[in-house]
Amino acid sequence: MDLIISDLDGTLLNNNGIVTEKSINILRKVKEKGYEIAIATGRSYNSAVKIREMIDVEMYMICNNGANIYNKDGSILKTNLIPSSLGKEAVKILDKEKINYKAFNGLNVYLPKYAKINEEIRSEHNLTFLEDINILPDLEKVLIIEDDEKKLFEAKDLMFKHFKDSLEIVISSSDCLDLNMKDCSKKMGVKIISEELGINTDNIMAFGDSGNDYKMLKFVGYPVAMKDSYMSTKDFKYKTYLTNDEDGVADYLEKNFLK
Repeated sequence: MDLIISDLDGTLLNNNGIVTEKSINILRKVKEKGYEIAIATGRSYNSAVKIREMIDVEMYMICNNGANIYNKDGSILKTNLIPSSLGKEAVKILDKEKINYKAFNGLNVYLPKYAKINEEIRSEHNLTFLEDINILPDLEKVLIIEDDEKKLFEAKDLMFKHFKDSLEIVISSSDCLDLNMKDCSKKMGVKIISEELGINTDNIMAFGDSGNDYKMLKFVGYPVAMKDSYMSTKDFKYKTYLTNDEDGVADYLEKNFLK
């Protein structure tokens, strides 16, 4: 194996959104063995980099589902953004239906006037409540958060109706719908990193749990679905022995690479 990639939420992180000391220690040992490491997440760079800093090893990062791909030294490898004109079209429809969203561009997050926010996003980003959507720049991702599953799928159907040919529209967790530029995905991020490293995808292992991990897992030679996750219901041969809340990634790596 040349490269080991892990999703964050529901995979490497526990249910409190924390990377545990056990996971940190195992990843450091795996890195010491000479394996390249990457994280692939729907999170923004500002959020994901905190996890990288806690693990404290050089690693590649695929953020915003592949909208931003970073080299292991932190420099940008590639971006794939939603053009401003297309983002405005999507936001107009979301505003009309009063669907809560967050539109990401670097440190900046654009929200509707009726948005629900939490302190975590306020601490990580500069928030702008949209009075005029014409100020909207190119976007890394539009995130729709909806606790009501029925409403979440209605939002997915609405976006698919209008943007099936121009946007990637993926339910990434039980309460999240992600909108990215067409062909922007974790899979494409893995492809770019593999080309940077000059390695064959057969020699890549990836861990994932949700819908935005599916293409990535199908792309790599050694896909591992998290135990009891949505991906564990799909046709993947390998699954972790433990859940994300039991350090499933660390346990799998320890048993297969450090024994």
